[in-house]
Amino acid sequence: MQLIFLSTLECRSGEGASVTAQVSITEHQGAFRVLWAGESKDGKGEQEAWFEGPAWKDMLQAYRDGLWQKRLAGYYPLVDTSLQTSGEGNRSREQLMLQFYAETRHDPELFQELRKWRRQQAQKESKSAYFVATNRMLHMVCAFLPATVEELRQIPGFGKRKAEAYGNEVLAITAGKERFGDFPLNWVYGEVEQGQFEAWLVRQLKFKEELEEQRERNRRLVLEGAEAGLTLKELAEATGQPRRELVQLLEELDQQGYNMEPIIAAELTGMETDKLAAAGELFSKHGSRFLKPVLQEWYTGEELVGQDLNNLYEKLRLLRMRLSHAMSAVATEQLPREDMTEETEAVLEEEAG
Repeated sequence: MQLIFLSTLECRSGEGASVTAQVSITEHQGAFRVLWAGESKDGKGEQEAWFEGPAWKDMLQAYRDGLWQKRLAGYYPLVDTSLQTSGEGNRSREQLMLQFYAETRHDPELFQELRKWRRQQAQKESKSAYFVATNRMLHMVCAFLPATVEELRQIPGFGKRKAEAYGNEVLAITAGKERFGDFPLNWVYGEVEQGQFEAWLVRQLKFKEELEEQRERNRRLVLEGAEAGLTLKELAEATGQPRRELVQLLEELDQQGYNMEPIIAAELTGMETDKLAAAGELFSKHGSRFLKPVLQEWYTGEELVGQDLNNLYEKLRLLRMRLSHAMSAVATEQLPREDMTEETEAVLEEEAG
């Protein structure tokens, strides 16, 4: 029998005591075995066989599923080699502890007040709410209650620009609230119970995996919908996603080189020709980075009465994709022949027939 992997885990009780366990992966004559061996709280040994069989992929899935359950029960590896918290991005373990503490200690009513402010601010700036502040940032504001702009800058996510832009409004909402600790926030790390924190980390990773799976499913449905020429309404029904998020996904796929024109065409069907032409001229005038100045000239005065602004912004985002393709095509056609690679020249000649 060959030992492939071995990891020791520990679970701490509320009284400070701890129990240990080991999870191992072995191989014998082409068959894999995943075994959990530990001790119960009464000191007796216990074993669980999570998998026995020849399929490597099934073995890994059984190992991961078993480990999820044990991590949720409070076990965490003495040396973490399996469920890396780097999946949480570039945030350090200390930042994750701040997030964990804030999510479990924040004021729910204050959080709702801040969410209302964020929604209104996002509407003013015509951007998604999470560009103003994420839920994670708002949880930490509620829990740690900064009293000055300098303290707000110590909340992960609130850099100099955001603290200066939104600081006075945020601090006006949190003013007068009694807080538990002071800044800097080093004291938080001693307040965090490690077993609970590790279980929270596992839930975060599991949730992120589920989001990634859902995103991949939606990506596949959108690509299939593009081939079929579905509208945003039909895609929203198929994926269960809001139209705004679907348009963002369309933009990402478009940038990756996928053809989103069938969806763009289906969505813009019936729109006045002069409006389509006017949008192109306004993008040329203002550039395509910001949509608000384009919209303000695209529909003016009484034209905006009764219009759905979200729908108009969607159409501008779709037109921006189409315009980007047109400008790329023009740039390619105007490229001097002597600057073309032989491959590019051959493609253009073939398309020209």
